[in-house]
Amino acid sequence: MMFLRFVVGGDDEDHRQLTGLITEAKLLRDQGALTVDEEELLQSTYDWFNAHLPCPPYESVGWSREAVSWFKDSALAPIHRMRTLAALLESHDLLVRVLRSKNPGKVLYEDEYQVVVQEWKQL
Repeated sequence: MMFLRFVVGGDDEDHRQLTGLITEAKLLRDQGALTVDEEELLQSTYDWFNAHLPCPPYESVGWSREAVSWFKDSALAPIHRMRTLAALLESHDLLVRVLRSKNPGKVLYEDEYQVVVQEWKQL
């Protein structure tokens, strides 16, 4: 099985320092950089994730800030939604990367669609 993580940043940047698409999209929204249509697309994407993807217990279990989610390659619907979000960010000149790894880190949580890991220094 392969795992995927969608991030913003260049190939020369440390993967552990890169921000995920959900966070980057929120930043754009909060800066007022999105059009009304883009805000609606973003909200519908968030609504879809909230309705269809389990929320890992980040805050309740005391994981470090470095704990991050990776999608299982079998999570086709969530990955499709992330690609839509990636296109939105790219339209605002942000560089989106898809990291791939068979073993992205120490698994802290797992469900049908994703794992939360403490990432390794090297993927």
